[in-house]
Amino acid sequence: MPDVDTLMADGLADWLDGKIAERAKAREKVRSTQIAGVVVAGAILLIVALFGWSWEFGMFGAFLAGGGFFAWASYIRQTMVNSLKHEMNGALARSLGIDYQVSPEAGLEFEQACEYDLLPSYDDSYFQDRWQGAVAGTEVLLYEAKLTEERGSGKNRRTVTVFKGILLRMHFARDFLGTTLVRRDGVKFTLFGDTKSYGGQKLERIKMVDPRFEDAFDVYGSDQVEARYLVHPAYCERLLDLETSFAGEKLCALFHGGDLLVTIRTEDLFESATLDPAQDRELLGQTIAQFASISRLIASLNERPR
Repeated sequence: MPDVDTLMADGLADWLDGKIAERAKAREKVRSTQIAGVVVAGAILLIVALFGWSWEFGMFGAFLAGGGFFAWASYIRQTMVNSLKHEMNGALARSLGIDYQVSPEAGLEFEQACEYDLLPSYDDSYFQDRWQGAVAGTEVLLYEAKLTEERGSGKNRRTVTVFKGILLRMHFARDFLGTTLVRRDGVKFTLFGDTKSYGGQKLERIKMVDPRFEDAFDVYGSDQVEARYLVHPAYCERLLDLETSFAGEKLCALFHGGDLLVTIRTEDLFESATLDPAQDRELLGQTIAQFASISRLIASLNERPR
């Protein structure tokens, strides 16, 4: 795993130096756009007061206009940040011989995560920071996902984030005879029994052999012997370590067809860039540390259970 100095010396520092003026311009543009939004919103409210129009109408118009300017400012900022992340995170990925994309498309692994209830239902989806390649000797695909749902109606309609976190798929060292599903939230799938069917495949609840994990995990599988072999106490500890490493919660895991698929609710990761050049080294160092920790855990997750 390279350090910040190594990446900076390999051309990244020169590239970032060439972006200083562009970042300053973007920062000023964001600020002026936000100020314009405040001015326009205030002007709308003033006009409403002068002409005695409905305050409800005025507040709605001010919110709509001001929100539009702030949304545009956010777009300006994110466009610049994405350009920086493409190069900064890309430099780390290239040093490791893997691929990195700032704004990826989801693949079959996302559909499978939805099919097996590793992810909630949603209306819109957003993806970022995809890393793909051999990590710690294991083929890995990792990216962040944000899922939103529209709730309410009319003036009460709002957008709610139903999932924000990471999706990790890694190729396991051995194929699986069946399907094993692990949930961290301690909630059973149904109120009417301890089984669930996916695509005609029946998964039965598996009782944990170690009582320490009986409350922490819900395990369902099509092959009880294999499920107990896979999700043994030492492996449960590794799953908890993975969750802790991401500072996340509500881990879900699926062993299926030779792949391990994991979802964890987390805050934003791999945020190596801002509009402030003074933070470059610190943020890049955080991203390297996050990826180093993930690499170690991936190696442990792919170790054959004893």
